[in-house]
Amino acid sequence: MPELGWPVGAVSERLGIAAPTLRSWDRRHGVGPSVRTGGNHRRYTELDIRRVALMGRLTGQGVPAASAADSVLAMDADSIAAQVDALEAGADTEMDPLEHGTGGGLVGEGGADGAPDDPGVVVEAIVAAARALDPRTLAELYRRTMRRREVGQAWVEVFAPALRRVGDLWSEGRIGVQSEHLTSELLQSELRAVVRSNRLRVAGSPVVLASADDEQHHLPLLALEAELARNGVAGLFLGPRVPVDALLSALRETQARAVFLWASLARPADEPLWRDLEDVDWPLEVVIGGPGWPADISAPEGPVVLTRVADFTTAVRTLTSPGGLAR
Repeated sequence: MPELGWPVGAVSERLGIAAPTLRSWDRRHGVGPSVRTGGNHRRYTELDIRRVALMGRLTGQGVPAASAADSVLAMDADSIAAQVDALEAGADTEMDPLEHGTGGGLVGEGGADGAPDDPGVVVEAIVAAARALDPRTLAELYRRTMRRREVGQAWVEVFAPALRRVGDLWSEGRIGVQSEHLTSELLQSELRAVVRSNRLRVAGSPVVLASADDEQHHLPLLALEAELARNGVAGLFLGPRVPVDALLSALRETQARAVFLWASLARPADEPLWRDLEDVDWPLEVVIGGPGWPADISAPEGPVVLTRVADFTTAVRTLTSPGGLAR
């Protein structure tokens, strides 16, 4: 049996999107009905309706219609369904995109009750802006996300998933590396702005933040530095691929009470750095995070305490707890 189709008027009433807008999206961007009746009338399938609903949310986030259409049309049926199901599950925080316009700038601050925007939709908005190489929309999405969420929550719910999605699209050849670079570079700028704005609040011995010596990824460190600064904890950000001698020198010069080491690439169970830490003669907590650390890693000798954290929230709690750095 052929799938039951919906005329544009019924879709307009069902979604609360004006029929002229639906016709414009179909005519200009190819997001519209995909089947025809025997009388040659065009009809929307359920997948078409889900695609239009998601496009409405993206344009409501401020993503230009052309960019939103590119992103929606690139998603398969399962991805579309998952996104729309997530929206329907949080329907009490829905907003009507047509009430807020569809211009290039961000408009609308969530639902009528002021609830935060749905994370999945914000992720797709970031992906659409990255695909379109739209730095203005990307920067506004980042800033808006951090206005409505703490940095840690923004990283876990929005930024990390968006970066993974952009990276996956690049590895599949569906976007260029320029989109991936723009996405990460602009996010770095926004996270550093958070650190700068909290400089006067931080105090005490800094937490040294570094990647393992062969590790190139460092955005998690920047997000951690920003969240620590927001909590009044100073950070000494050393970035990616920190040579062991440079790390040891920084630790000695600052007499840091804690160092956070990030690794996404596989590290040996017998970590060579631990041997270099045997000369440490002050209390030092080494906090390790990331999927690169093995489950059976050995602990360093001497006054060094090794703590493994499984996620971003635990890392922040460990480095700001009264029993840790702040003692």
